[in-house]
Amino acid sequence: MKERIDVRTIMTGNDGKLFLHVNNEPVLLAEIKEYEIKANFANIEYKPVGDVQQYAIPDKVKFTLNFTGAVIRDDLTIAPLLKSIKETGAIPTYDFQASAARNTDGKEQRLVLKNCLPDGDFDLMTLKAGEVVTRQQSFVVNEVPYFIDWIDGSK
Repeated sequence: MKERIDVRTIMTGNDGKLFLHVNNEPVLLAEIKEYEIKANFANIEYKPVGDVQQYAIPDKVKFTLNFTGAVIRDDLTIAPLLKSIKETGAIPTYDFQASAARNTDGKEQRLVLKNCLPDGDFDLMTLKAGEVVTRQQSFVVNEVPYFIDWIDGSK
């Protein structure tokens, strides 16, 4: 018997949300247009003498969060970042929570991202005539992300 996918359970970008923890409370970042959370794995290549095959030895993993959002507010990420750098020379870390929920059955996945450090290019102000003003921000996630809710294969 062939299994069929119930297409009503397929999630879209409309099903997701991104939250920033402020004073240990999640604040919805409703201005976020898109986000991605990735794990980048790297291995050490090893080829022993006399063996034609090359092997991979697990070496490291790096977790990242990247998002783009409409500029609606500065008080959650940009202002605290610039203030901390100016006053103490320290770069603050942030905690996020990402979620996606299926409308058909209410099942939800929630991924927690702790100790996120700004990384790489970090938009402060970018304007283009005739377009919505957006910012792109990138973070390295310095703790292994974990699910507090996840979607399994059961119906």
